[in-house]
Amino acid sequence: MAPPPTEAGEALLTDLASLFTALTATHAPGVAPVTPPRETWQVQYEGRFRRYGRPAPGVWTAETVGCPECGGKDGPWTVTCDWRRVTLGCPCGVVSDEHGLSLSETWLVLPET
Repeated sequence: MAPPPTEAGEALLTDLASLFTALTATHAPGVAPVTPPRETWQVQYEGRFRRYGRPAPGVWTAETVGCPECGGKDGPWTVTCDWRRVTLGCPCGVVSDEHGLSLSETWLVLPET
């Protein structure tokens, strides 16, 4: 089991949320986007995704993400990201973005390609 985030890491979450919001925001006509357009990417991931929460100070929760249809939790997942939304494709054929994972939670466990 992965250790819960540290207080120092949690302190960065507000700034990271603001940064990701700015990077994914649409821009006004005639204004250049903050980042260049990115191609949608897709990778295979064999393993579990964990979603962490902090409902109260000093209290951490962890939940393994599962397929909403079959309940599978081990993959192999087909992870697709368009830089605004991450979807998980289960071997049973269901593709969902209702997993509750943030882009950073997904990015951290994926192997470099």
